[in-house]
Amino acid sequence: MHVMMVALALILALIPPPAPAAPAAASPGPSASPRVLKTIVTVKSSPYCNALADHFNAALVPMIANDRVFAVVDVQLDDMNDMFKYPDYANRFMDLRAKLLKETATLDASLPPMHDEIVALRESGKLTTDPGEAKEMSDAAAQLQDAYLHQMQLSTDLTGVVQAMMRYNILRGPHPLGGWTPYENTLPADEKNIKSFLHYGPQVNSVDMAENHAVDIATNAAETHCASASPPPK
Repeated sequence: MHVMMVALALILALIPPPAPAAPAAASPGPSASPRVLKTIVTVKSSPYCNALADHFNAALVPMIANDRVFAVVDVQLDDMNDMFKYPDYANRFMDLRAKLLKETATLDASLPPMHDEIVALRESGKLTTDPGEAKEMSDAAAQLQDAYLHQMQLSTDLTGVVQAMMRYNILRGPHPLGGWTPYENTLPADEKNIKSFLHYGPQVNSVDMAENHAVDIATNAAETHCASASPPPK
């Protein structure tokens, strides 16, 4: 069982079944603007350089798009931590469940083609006989693979959160103030924080680091091996 399944299962298990609430407006949608990494542009046309630009960019662009999704989900998870503080918690719960279902579908759809491009980038190291060029291609692919694995884990964990929310009947019985009993309110905050259970911040930071390393490696490879040399002075 994934850690997030344990996380939400514990959180939902600790919250006594709540009663139906009067309809209310859903919480406003979050906004986020994570940093955007540059993609790779080459000048020299060769199988190696073309593959570097094509496969690297084809993997990085959807990866950055996923970063924006994770930034939106970050806010939604904060809302999930607070939703039982409000009288319209049931509507908030169902709204968050629908939003997370949409975001996880986007993430899940992006991952297989992204993985294919990373594999193609790694295999493209065979297009050169220069060991330095081949290593840079391999190293860039390895960093993208690391970022991909963290994104896949986050996507898997969030899908599990949605599945747990689908199984939980939000429209049963009353609930204590804030969603916690007096005893549960004595527990450390992290034990009641879905983001802590998911290791959400560290996972996102690991994605950022791997993406930046990948871009540094690929940019150096493009500038070193794929940029046209300046014409000799006359």
